[in-house]
Amino acid sequence: MDENKKERLEAKGWKVGGVEEFLSLTPEENALIEIKLALSRNLKL
Repeated sequence: MDENKKERLEAKGWKVGGVEEFLSLTPEENALIEIKLALSRNLKL
């Protein structure tokens, strides 16, 4: 997301963040999800 859009959303009261923050993931949980995504992308090829 570009910085301008982020600033406009925050000015209107929206909270902008990442998936880790939204789901309260630990670094280990986030790494596991990234590994699963990478594997699934490679299996589709």
